[in-house]
Amino acid sequence: MRHRKKAKQFNMTSSHRRAMFNNLSRALVLNGSIQTTLQRAKQLKIYVEPMITRAKSGTVHDRRVVAAFLTDPVAVKKMFDEIGPFYKERNGGYTRILKYYNRKGDNAEIAIIELVDKEKLYKKEEVKAEEKGKKPAKVKKEKPAKEKTESAKPEKKEKKEKKEVKKEVKK
Repeated sequence: MRHRKKAKQFNMTSSHRRAMFNNLSRALVLNGSIQTTLQRAKQLKIYVEPMITRAKSGTVHDRRVVAAFLTDPVAVKKMFDEIGPFYKERNGGYTRILKYYNRKGDNAEIAIIELVDKEKLYKKEEVKAEEKGKKPAKVKKEKPAKEKTESAKPEKKEKKEKKEVKKEVKK
């Protein structure tokens, strides 16, 4: 019997379910919001919120616990360097679930799960990217465009002849 079990089974094996939530949580951390079924979003919230709470403290043990779940070093780094400090003053409630529509094929309820205040969080990243992009770009010298004339065809013939001559010389 499943008394006092927190998670739903989703008609999957435990390893499949774990892999699915690993992928969903990684996508949520990297993108800020994802679109999935309502039930998956509700279960994902149960997994992601404690990870963000751990990211706020930032200890080595917490980093290892989150890394065991996320399995993506980029997502773990983003969680501890950006998301954790961003929610330092907030005590829980890091995600929100918005009902979106019913899927046409199976009428499943689709929802969007997103990080609260993700606009501020991800604008901060865009500003950092722009600052990095302010380095002077290398200016490429423009080459004059080649004119397409009848002279182009003899050049190809000349190249073929040169290749043939080289082959003959090697023999």
